Amino acid sequence: SRCCPQRRSADSTMVEAMDTDAPAPAPAEEEPAAPPDPASLYRADIRSAQASVERFVTSREPRFAQAALKLMACLRKAGLAAASPTQPVLAAAIASAFGPSHPLRERLLAALPPPAAEPEAADAAGAEGKEGGEAKKRPLLPEMELILELLVLLALIDGGKLPVAVSLADALLERVASWNRRTLDPFAERAYFYSSWAYEKAGKIEAVRSRLLAAQRTSCLHHNTACQATLLNLLLRSYMSAKLFVQADKLLAKSAFPEQASNGQLARYLYYTGRIKALQLEYSEAHRCLLQAQRKAPQSSSKAVGFKLTAHKLGAIVQLLLGEIPERAVFRASSTRAPMRPYLKLVQAVRTGDLAAFRDAMAEHAAVFAADGNAALVLRLRQNVIRAGLRNVSLAYSRIHLSDAAAKLALDTPGDMESIAAKAIRDGVIDATIDHEAGVLISSGSADTYSTLEPQAAYHKRITFCLNLHNDAVKAMSYPPDAHKGDLPDADAIKERQREEQELAEALAEEDEF
Repeated sequence: SRCCPQRRSADSTMVEAMDTDAPAPAPAEEEPAAPPDPASLYRADIRSAQASVERFVTSREPRFAQAALKLMACLRKAGLAAASPTQPVLAAAIASAFGPSHPLRERLLAALPPPAAEPEAADAAGAEGKEGGEAKKRPLLPEMELILELLVLLALIDGGKLPVAVSLADALLERVASWNRRTLDPFAERAYFYSSWAYEKAGKIEAVRSRLLAAQRTSCLHHNTACQATLLNLLLRSYMSAKLFVQADKLLAKSAFPEQASNGQLARYLYYTGRIKALQLEYSEAHRCLLQAQRKAPQSSSKAVGFKLTAHKLGAIVQLLLGEIPERAVFRASSTRAPMRPYLKLVQAVRTGDLAAFRDAMAEHAAVFAADGNAALVLRLRQNVIRAGLRNVSLAYSRIHLSDAAAKLALDTPGDMESIAAKAIRDGVIDATIDHEAGVLISSGSADTYSTLEPQAAYHKRITFCLNLHNDAVKAMSYPPDAHKGDLPDADAIKERQREEQELAEALAEEDEF
């Protein structure tokens, strides 16, 4: 019989009550996940890097090379961790990949702890036994070999074993020079960079300069963009560390920086160029290069902090030498406030023309300026401080004795006041005259700008710009951009010509048949 709705609702209510009264099963306790094994992660990253290298060699796509290089950076960070068991894993990878006759096998293994046992060795041996023989290993690619050697070199540098690192870097450069593979270029760039770093850390950067010059010539002949940019920056750094600024300037004049280089290498190149130009008194060019270097650097607050700080320090000094005042934002940022404090005192002394404050800042922070390599440029600021102070004195006094002006400027030798004032008048810093007999500096009154030729020059510049703009507009209207399209045949003419050509071809085909 058919059940009524009331009976069905009562039965469903009873079933729900029975289900509710039944005790719920206790949830199973989840065991906390065990932390990943660093050695296993390191081993997996090495295999991933090898796979990326193989795909790069096969497909020649740069993204696979970049992935392998990023993994190399991750492997280095894993090796820097405290009590990291990664070096035995690296030794095991080298012992497995490098053959017994490899020229660097023994040297690499001697620089690392004893190799760790491979956890998959037993399973692999069993599988090979089932197949009835050992599987042939794939040959180690030179690109992957270079990555493993670079990991050993970085471990030696980070561990402070500089003599061993220098000897390994020497062998590594010879190994790179013996290859001639275009797929090796992205990895050879890192090899040159880290090898030069090892020599620099050991205080022997001059010893590797000849090899870098030879590699630079070879990279230019092979149109190797990546190595060209890196080697040029390394050579500039080598010359600057040895105070060979003339040679560095000649290298800049006779070499061209590749346009396809990365932003990091371009920022370094612009910084080195700016420093060389600043030392050669080309302050405008130096300021332009340093400003571009700051813009090309990573804009993230956590990346390239040291480079941006160094560029800001040198840029502040160059701006002061140009007679400009740097922006306050550079000195107020939380990441640069403390390191830029010595340079802030220099800016304040130059802006107010206080020679005593400049001397105090020089004496207090002489070690900082020397460590930054800016001591020679800071010494040049003394003339700017004197000029700023003399400008303030000239504006405050219509007539002042030269000895009083020297006292206000706190000059070391008051007798030089007359020559300093004469040079400032000649350069146009102040508008004044000197009474040599009375020893008095006479300031001229503030001249009316409209009584000079400056307004006329400004109007002439603006009128010239408007006339040039008008002439360009007239030329653009005389030659419309689509004027050449009128000579082209239309669609109907093209169709008619194609039809005639087709009929002619058919007629020729019929004649050939007969």
